[in-house]
Amino acid sequence: MKTEIIRRKFQGGPPLEIPVATIDGAVSGPIFTVISGMHAGEYSGVLAAQRLIQTLDAGRLSGTLRVVPIVSTAAFLARNMQLSPIDEREVHYYAPGNPGGSYTEFQIDTLYSILRGSDFVIDMHSGEFAQALHPWVPVPMVGAPDVQEASRSLSMGYRVEYVELRRERSSVPRLAAYLADDGIANLWAEVGKNGLPDEEHIAIHHDGVIAAMQTVGMLPGPPERPPQKTVEGRRFQVNANQSGVWHSYVREGEIVDAGQELGKITDYFGETLEVYMAPERALVLYYWSSPAIDHTRRPHGYDWHAGLVSLLTLDSVIEPAG
Repeated sequence: MKTEIIRRKFQGGPPLEIPVATIDGAVSGPIFTVISGMHAGEYSGVLAAQRLIQTLDAGRLSGTLRVVPIVSTAAFLARNMQLSPIDEREVHYYAPGNPGGSYTEFQIDTLYSILRGSDFVIDMHSGEFAQALHPWVPVPMVGAPDVQEASRSLSMGYRVEYVELRRERSSVPRLAAYLADDGIANLWAEVGKNGLPDEEHIAIHHDGVIAAMQTVGMLPGPPERPPQKTVEGRRFQVNANQSGVWHSYVREGEIVDAGQELGKITDYFGETLEVYMAPERALVLYYWSSPAIDHTRRPHGYDWHAGLVSLLTLDSVIEPAG
């Protein structure tokens, strides 16, 4: 196994560090890359990545496994949430190709120099300090049909209730779409909540990667195939119209009906300012568990700080067999 920290100097800003572990198998085969810490406060994936590095038996591996346990050490050490601590951009929604742009664009371009040449990529995410998240796996159904099918197959070993197929390009983060367009099968797994590295969530991430590597023939043995619901729908976010104290009436994984109360914003004294309703029947993917809401904070147009509840309509649901 080879471990290294890739260091790059950003013109006019702080340097970038990306740790990478490379494990070469006993025989040749595909290149499988796993990344975590895209959002630095999502810790379950970081610890699952470390577990992969420390426990994978290279003698049983066909091909090469590359693991990036933390996409940005600067963001990780700052205990940062969601947006880059350098330029307040959402890293997942930028594509490579403009290293002379913002710090985030430089970061994504550097990351892609590691991902380039991979056959498969899994990007491990979870809920940060302010996010109570229900585990699910979104799959980007963009790019060539064979890439879509390979991406879908990577998800089948995850112990999650829902696998979401995203066919609308506008709903796919730019990095995931860029990978698919480049012929790299990929998905991102959302497992973990509130920035707490719970053992169950770490294991779901770790075991999901192992099952995916078994699926593509890089590890021996049949992959687990836990029961999953395959869903398609429209993901949308209910945002605050004013700043204040958020009181959620719903929990992650709950299905809400149109017109159901999701929660309320109060002033600092507890007086209700606004009650928020579900516009249609949908699954609660996550809700903001932090009461502190600043609806005016939207750096570069990103509305994460105004978010209250993230929902997914259940337009199509395929129940597990049996």
